[in-house]
Amino acid sequence: MRKNLTPRVILVVGTLVLSLIYLLPNFLGKDEIDLGVTKLDSISLGLDLKGGMHVVLRVMTDKAIEDELARDAKRIEDVLKERNAPITLAKPVPPNAVELTFITPQAQQQGRSYLSENWTRYKVEATGDNTLRLSMDQSQTSYLRNEAVQQARETIVNRVDEFAVKEPEIYTQGSDQIVVRLPGVLDPAKAKELIGRTALLEFKLVEGNKYFARTREQLLDNFGGKIPHGYAVYPTAESERQLSGFYMLRDVAEITGNQLTDARRSTDQYSRPAVSFELSSDAGDIFAELTGNNIGKQLAIVLDDKIMSAPRLQSRIRTSGQITGDFTPDEARDLARILRAGSLPVPVQIEEERTVGPTLGDDSIRKGFISFVIGGVAVLVFMVFYYKKAGLIANLALVANILMIAGGLAMFGATLTLPGIAGIILTVGMAVDANVIINERIREELRVGKTPRTAVESGYDKALSAVLDANITTAIASLVLYQFGTGPIRGFAVTLLIGLISSVFTAVIGTRLIYDLILQRNRDLKTLSI
Repeated sequence: MRKNLTPRVILVVGTLVLSLIYLLPNFLGKDEIDLGVTKLDSISLGLDLKGGMHVVLRVMTDKAIEDELARDAKRIEDVLKERNAPITLAKPVPPNAVELTFITPQAQQQGRSYLSENWTRYKVEATGDNTLRLSMDQSQTSYLRNEAVQQARETIVNRVDEFAVKEPEIYTQGSDQIVVRLPGVLDPAKAKELIGRTALLEFKLVEGNKYFARTREQLLDNFGGKIPHGYAVYPTAESERQLSGFYMLRDVAEITGNQLTDARRSTDQYSRPAVSFELSSDAGDIFAELTGNNIGKQLAIVLDDKIMSAPRLQSRIRTSGQITGDFTPDEARDLARILRAGSLPVPVQIEEERTVGPTLGDDSIRKGFISFVIGGVAVLVFMVFYYKKAGLIANLALVANILMIAGGLAMFGATLTLPGIAGIILTVGMAVDANVIINERIREELRVGKTPRTAVESGYDKALSAVLDANITTAIASLVLYQFGTGPIRGFAVTLLIGLISSVFTAVIGTRLIYDLILQRNRDLKTLSI
């Protein structure tokens, strides 16, 4: 009985044609091809093949807790004053507490009752006649640390996207580290500025003339030589060149850059590079009230704890403004990009940095290609020598397998790394193993006197479970590597998984189709070359 082989022919040929289509950008030497309905991207090379930057950042998670304690201290102070529980001091006490000092024991008792009921993430206890200590719960500190790391990662991802780095790898490592791998970025200074700058933008009122002085010492003299509680000293960006001075500003900002909706490079009134920004509507309402109620006062624009400018408010401002300073055009453009991407929630510290040059990447590609060719040729020769024409069929499946792996990498936008090349070579071995199992089963059937057609059918049936078992167990291992691995390990897992799927497809469906076509054309075939 003749089999209808058309569906399998369409499936196999269609899969190969689809793989070739996705590989068109690589064949034509282009990064991408726009087909209108979709875009085809070339296979991206990883850091170890293309060259670039590898940076390990440590997130200063303790600062996240300190900032939260400072904000809570201010909120608690305001709310207790509203509830007529007089308080003289609310200060953060690292690593995880806020200390409150009340005017009277009665105020302390009133404050304790309110805080115990409404601020449940703190443990409230009396430490003196008029003092309370609020200790943050351990689960809350852990949450803040984790959130700081995740927010920092998201911000860095946004920044890298702004700078159009192709196929970056950005992932967390351990409890407080972020690994950033930027293929094709070969300027270390530029990369570090891009990913490591805090870019915290704050707007703070200057409360009077005595809050500014040319030197830090003169400023402290205005306050009796001591920084008042809730304030800090901020230098202007020009103070390093002794062109300006120092301001005394509140710790907590009225508006922050997290409420920006846009930032772009522009010019100031003197045609110097500047950065214009837009605030969200909610922040605009607060900004309008702030500027409208303080006309005549200065508003300091603070970037990373340095005052870029402190213009005097002439009118109500709602949603737009401008940051001026001693910028170059490139600095203004980069600052606008970083502000659009968002500020880091806490500072980060570069713990490790490596630059992989393109020459080293080219050498890796060359050596990986040589090893692939040597291994591939050895396998092809062995299969023909040992299995004769059946070996040729297996070799066709092997070539199709490699084509499908490359097409799969392009289709899913995977990044090819040196471990990925190792995964392809390993997959070649797995594909050959499947064909060896099938050929040996067919040989066994022929030895007991079965016809070629029956031997092929029986051989595939008996080999199927062994082929699937071997590939499924390896696929499970590759899924575990992908789930828990990082960077190149995940690249190896992706390549291996795609290769396993394609090797089973070509071995079980592809080679079986070839045998069926041969047997259908030669119905009286007496022997197989195997």
